[in-house]
Amino acid sequence: MQLRASWGRFVRRGVVGVLGMWLACQAWAGQPLFFWELRDGEGAVRAHLYGTVHVCDARCTPPPRPVTRALDRASLLVLELDPEDMGLPYKIAQAGRLPAGQTLNQILSPGLMARLNGAAARLGLAPQMLLPMQPWLVNALLGVQAAARAGYRTENGVDLWLAQVGRGRRLRLEALETPERQIAALSAGGDTAQHAALAQTVDLVLEDRFAAYFAELLAAWRAGDVATLDQLMQEEVGSDAAPVMEALLDARNLEMAAAIEQQLKPGKRPFIAVGAGHMGGPRGLLALLAARGFRPVQVELPE
Repeated sequence: MQLRASWGRFVRRGVVGVLGMWLACQAWAGQPLFFWELRDGEGAVRAHLYGTVHVCDARCTPPPRPVTRALDRASLLVLELDPEDMGLPYKIAQAGRLPAGQTLNQILSPGLMARLNGAAARLGLAPQMLLPMQPWLVNALLGVQAAARAGYRTENGVDLWLAQVGRGRRLRLEALETPERQIAALSAGGDTAQHAALAQTVDLVLEDRFAAYFAELLAAWRAGDVATLDQLMQEEVGSDAAPVMEALLDARNLEMAAAIEQQLKPGKRPFIAVGAGHMGGPRGLLALLAARGFRPVQVELPE
């Protein structure tokens, strides 16, 4: 869904954990990365935390050397979900279907439905294929398709690369969440919030703002600029859609912080990777882990 969103954020402007963003890893020496050492109260490194992008182009991997070096030394790999879980698309598709006899044009306003049809056509999607889908799944599909049109695809996502490399090294992979938990978050917030979130994505497509917005997010990620990335994500969210964001990010961040703490046991060397959108802000993972007694230290490329 898997930026500060995993999936829902990706749906909103382009992240999807499961169907989730991001840029080539062209960086300069001395530049901060979206990558942290998690130190305990005595200063010992207990884990590494990587803020990832779930879709990208072929230049996004392999990550910079400090990241791959930490992965080489890890005793296990911890991701939001296993991106190679073959059952995940089926679970999403099943959960994202409307009840029998109901279609999307029956639950969306005529105005939003007309705009959605225009956005779908612009992205090369047949409007009729959307009719059996829940609004959150339509939102996700629009995000994935718009990202692909901008040159960024799930098969080039950092999380997928990490999972494939980890398996090649026989590194144990553990998930912070279940597919059911992400689906519950994607579909949360109530009808008003879900329709508002879909309307925002539709507008980004119709107004040809998606690619430019995506590029801004990518630039912030490449620069290791947590504050700017968080600001960009928040500024597009209207009050009507806020409950969706709270379910997708804030509630899950609390749960993931607790799950990450369980991995920070003596003798372990976990490499933890979570969507970059989960990191920033007072309710992001960096702040929550600091409140639990760990000190995130941002890693820079060596001079």
